[in-house]
Amino acid sequence: MAKGLELSRTWSNRPLTGIGLMLLGIALYAVSDCCIKYLMGTYHVHETTFFRALSRLIPLLILLFFQGGVKHVFRTEEKGRHFIRLLINLGYTYAFMLSFSLTSLTTVYAVSYTSSFFMVIFGALFLKEKVSRKKWIAVAVGMAGVLVALRPGIELFQTGAILVLVGTWLGALNKIFMRKLAATEHTLAITIYPNLLMLIVAAPFLLKNWAPLTLVDAGLFAAVGILTAGAQYSVAQALRFAKASTLGPIDYSSFVWVISLDLFFWEITPSAFTLIGSVIIIGSNLYLLYWTKAEEGKKTVSSEISAP
Repeated sequence: MAKGLELSRTWSNRPLTGIGLMLLGIALYAVSDCCIKYLMGTYHVHETTFFRALSRLIPLLILLFFQGGVKHVFRTEEKGRHFIRLLINLGYTYAFMLSFSLTSLTTVYAVSYTSSFFMVIFGALFLKEKVSRKKWIAVAVGMAGVLVALRPGIELFQTGAILVLVGTWLGALNKIFMRKLAATEHTLAITIYPNLLMLIVAAPFLLKNWAPLTLVDAGLFAAVGILTAGAQYSVAQALRFAKASTLGPIDYSSFVWVISLDLFFWEITPSAFTLIGSVIIIGSNLYLLYWTKAEEGKKTVSSEISAP
């Protein structure tokens, strides 16, 4: 038993492996979004959303039978909270899906980095978390970075940019509900429900907006599901090998990917405003991460001192 525990501790303390897996997961997410943006050049948002949900759902349903079956996974006492969260997730998903067809991957990702700022705001409002002045400063500076990235007076009012901001806001609210649900609900149920709802909502629109799938595009939709599943698994495994605080900054490696993908597939070069604004947003996120880690360290020391 002791040997097994020792092996488990050694296995979970491999930061370089964790960083490598996190980099892989972030890259897979970026390539998956690139596929979606490409497919939306041919297919309507409802059809793209339907097949995106279906491609994600298939591996999840297979996993369902290895996680205790339907009754175990879907047992719940939080039907009302699930329902509200699913409506939020629906708006969040459609906002991002539409934004992919209207603006560049670089802009989508740059604005989506504000998610942590909304998490701070919602954490204070809904979870009653205490937020220090330093964190509020980071939030304010980060949101100012958004204004710079979207070129004040021009792109700020473009539909695509506004949709990303709304989607990010809803995404942060979605995470708050997920955090509350995670205390009592099965993780797989929290993941499966939104994809089921997407199928139900998008299906009635398919007859009106249907475009026959080519063999190549059908393969791309299947690839989206595989890429997303691989990304989710890589990130989950990364968190097993390394601390979240170690992996946090790795999220921003996605910016290198989306700039490269925009340039390669659509010949889009980010403007100076976008790059400067993104640096401000990422810097504010890193500042926020630093002070969060510092505050957690102080709490740990304080609890050790006060312990009998």
